Amino acid sequence: MTTPPHGRPPDPFWDELGVAWVAINPELAVIMPRLQSRLRRQSILITASLIFGLPLTLATFLLGGYTIWRGWSTGAWNFLTRGVALVAIAAILSRAMSSLWRVGTGTDASALSEMLDLAIIRAERTLLVIRLGFYAYGGAALFGLVGTAIRAYLSRPPAVSPLVDLAVLAIIALGFFLLSRRTASDLEKYKYLKRALTPEGEQK
Repeated sequence: MTTPPHGRPPDPFWDELGVAWVAINPELAVIMPRLQSRLRRQSILITASLIFGLPLTLATFLLGGYTIWRGWSTGAWNFLTRGVALVAIAAILSRAMSSLWRVGTGTDASALSEMLDLAIIRAERTLLVIRLGFYAYGGAALFGLVGTAIRAYLSRPPAVSPLVDLAVLAIIALGFFLLSRRTASDLEKYKYLKRALTPEGEQK
């Protein structure tokens, strides 16, 4: 990728600094091994996420169900709100795991166009998972505050301030935000490279 010396390319990729970049004679012998290596690393990360995430999703759902039952049977309404939050988070996690499952095993792509298609769909699914993560953190923060308010009203405030939990959630959300920016940038680069390598007559 390089910057054209004169004029503006008809379909440039604009990076985060506002500089237009255009592919000139892309070296496929360099692009393909690097893309293959990135796809392999993605497959390892997705597999690890599924191995860790699937049991976590099941455990969260079971814990949420138990917490709801415990709160309902004992009249501890703050437990009830926590249980609902856990079940909601488990549902969001299951949706995220389903998205990753569909693209986690596609490592047999051999043509560059197939690799780019796989890289694009993986980036899109990663952005979806991040968006679901924001929903989960938002739900956890909301139900956590509601549960804390109920407990403070019915008995006494919790020993640990809810601001601590919110601070932890905010730090994790910041990490997800930075990851989403990086992933969105990679997605645009993949799409641009695919357009640059596709003959004009074959572009949709």
